[in-house]
This record gives sequence, structure tokens and C-alpha cells, in this order.
Amino acid sequence: MDSSPWKIEWSDELSMSNAEIDAEHQHFIKLVNELNDEIMSQQRDKAVVERIMNLILEDAIAHFAHEERLFIEKSYPDRQEHAQIHAELITKFKQALKKIHNSEFSREWIEMGVTIKELLVSHVLYEDTRYIEYLRTE
Repeated sequence: MDSSPWKIEWSDELSMSNAEIDAEHQHFIKLVNELNDEIMSQQRDKAVVERIMNLILEDAIAHFAHEERLFIEKSYPDRQEHAQIHAELITKFKQALKKIHNSEFSREWIEMGVTIKELLVSHVLYEDTRYIEYLRTE
């Protein structure tokens, strides 16, 4: 993984060994990297940042719904807890979008970009690995 505070590099460590989930995670990572590239660029454009944040939000909603369908199909015992975590992430993404919308470029934008990255990485590494192990044994 890239050590810069705003970049995520795909690695085996992030793989769920599920082609569909990995593809969704890779697309999500691509969007988060685009967000942070735009925030860190000298020509940053608020409309572009907001568009990317909206895409991240839409992607997260679709991806989380996909995961939650898998949980039901496979009778994942912690599905309600994981769904609650998804709801909390969606709320945090919406809050980040609102903060960006209500301000001009500031350090807050950078903090939002890094926060989105950290939320994504920690969710994949710590939460998603819990359910993927269960799905592999089913």
C-alpha cells in the first residue's frame, strides 16, 4: 500500500478472493484516489470534488447493498451488525459531502479526503475480512 496519506494502492492484502467484491472494491478505491487527486491538485474544482463524492456515495450504497444480499443468501450471522456499520459509513460519507459543499477549499477538504480513504481501508481490512472468511467456509 502507498504510504502517502491520500493514495490507496490495490494489493493482495485488500483482496477478498471474490472477483465481484474485489472489482467493486477496486472501483471504490479508484474513486477515492480520484477524489484525493482532485483535492490535492492546484486546479481543484469544487464541482468536480462534489461529483466524485457523489459517485463515491452512490458506489458505496450499491456495493453495500450487494454485500448485504450475499449476507442473506449465505445466512451470515453478523449481517445486521455489518449492515449497521454500512449505514454509519454512508452517514459519514454524506457528512463529508455536506462539509465540502458548504465550504470553499480548506484544510477541511484534505481532512475529508484522508478520512474517506481511512474509512474505506479500515472497513475492507477489518470488517469485510470477517464476513469473507465466513462466506469461504459456506
